[in-house]
Amino acid sequence: MRSSVAALKSTAEFVPTGTDRRVFAEPGAEDVATVAAKELAEAIATVEREQHGPFAGPVEVYVTRDEESFAAFTGVPKEVRGAVILKIFLSGGLRKEPDRIRRILTHELSHLHLGQRLGMVYGYNATLPSWFQEGLAVVVSGGGGAEKMSEEGAVEAILKGKSIIPEANGSFFFKKFANSYGLTPPMFYRQSGMFVAHLQRLDEARFRSFLLAIKDGHGFGDSFAKSYGMGVDEAWQQFTERFKRRQPSAHL
Repeated sequence: MRSSVAALKSTAEFVPTGTDRRVFAEPGAEDVATVAAKELAEAIATVEREQHGPFAGPVEVYVTRDEESFAAFTGVPKEVRGAVILKIFLSGGLRKEPDRIRRILTHELSHLHLGQRLGMVYGYNATLPSWFQEGLAVVVSGGGGAEKMSEEGAVEAILKGKSIIPEANGSFFFKKFANSYGLTPPMFYRQSGMFVAHLQRLDEARFRSFLLAIKDGHGFGDSFAKSYGMGVDEAWQQFTERFKRRQPSAHL
C-alpha cells in the first residue's frame, strides 16, 4: 500500500544525466546519478545476457537526493538502496557505499527485466516467489543486496535450521520475505542467491529452459518440474544435503 501511494508521487523535478539520459537525478543526487549513468549500458547488457533476452520496454533510472527522499518515492525503508516501483529508483544513500552502485543497479534491472515481461504490478509478483526474484537478481548482479552476508554465514544458518523454505509459486497478496522466515534481508538474499546459483550450475540448459518458460508466462512450479524433473522442495533438499555431508562427524 505504501509503495502504491508512493508511485503517484511526481518525478518532474528529476533531470536527465548528461552521460546517459535514461538516468534522472533529483537535485542533489548528481554525484550518484553520474556513476549510475556510466554503469547503465553495461548493466543492461549483463541482464539481457544472463536473463536471455532484451528488455521489453524502456529503461529509466531515478536517483533520489538522499535516503529520506528515496523512502518517500518508494514506500520502502530508507535503509534500502534500490527498488522498482514501476520504474527503478536508486537511493542517494549509495554515496556512502559507492562500490555498491553497479551491483544495486544491476540487481534492480533484473527485477525490471522480468517485470516488463510478466507485468510489473501483478504478474511478476503473482507468478514468481520472492526467493527466486531476489536470488536471480543477486546472481545476475554479482552479489547485489547480499554483500553484508557471506556464503559461510548463510551455510551456518541453514545447518541450524534458520533458512528460507522455497515455495513453488508466487503470491500477490501473501508474498514471503526475509521476516517470513525470521531472517535478515542480507541473509535472505544470500541464501536465495546461493540456491539460484546452484540451480544454474546443475544444468545451464535446463536453467535457461526454465527461465524462458516463466518469461513466456508459464507457471513457476510446473515450469520448474518440467525443466528439472523434480519439485522445488526436492531441489532444495538436495542443495542443503551437500552442507550436511560436510559437517565433521561427532565422536563420543
